[in-house]
Amino acid sequence: MPEHKMITIDGIRVRADEAARYLARATPAPEGGQAPPLTAAQADPRAHERAQDPDPDAFDPGEHTVLQVIAHLAEADEGETLRVLDAEASGEKRKGLLERQEEFLQEARQRAAAAGPGGA
Repeated sequence: MPEHKMITIDGIRVRADEAARYLARATPAPEGGQAPPLTAAQADPRAHERAQDPDPDAFDPGEHTVLQVIAHLAEADEGETLRVLDAEASGEKRKGLLERQEEFLQEARQRAAAAGPGGA
C-alpha cells in the first residue's frame, strides 16, 4: 500500500496530494454568501493532470501527411476521429482535412453502427 505524506492545514491533517482540493473547499465564503464552486481541476486535480499529459503513443496528425491522416481516420472510432480532428484544428489546420470533418465523423459512426452493440 502506498504511503502518503500528510500535511497539516489549520489543524487538519490532509494528504499532501489533496492539499489544493482541501484549500479550495476551505476558502471562506464571502460575507453572507456561499463559497464559489470548485473548478474541475480543484475538484479532482489528478484527473486534470492526466488530461494535461497526452498519451505519447497516440496518433499525432501533425507528424503525418494528409493521406496518412485520412488512412488513420478510415479505421478510427468516433472518439479517436474527434481527437485527431481537434488536434489538426489546433495544429496544422490543413484545409483538406478540416473541410471533411463531418464526412470523417459520419464514416466513424457508420463503422460503429455496423459493428453493432458491444463493438467489433
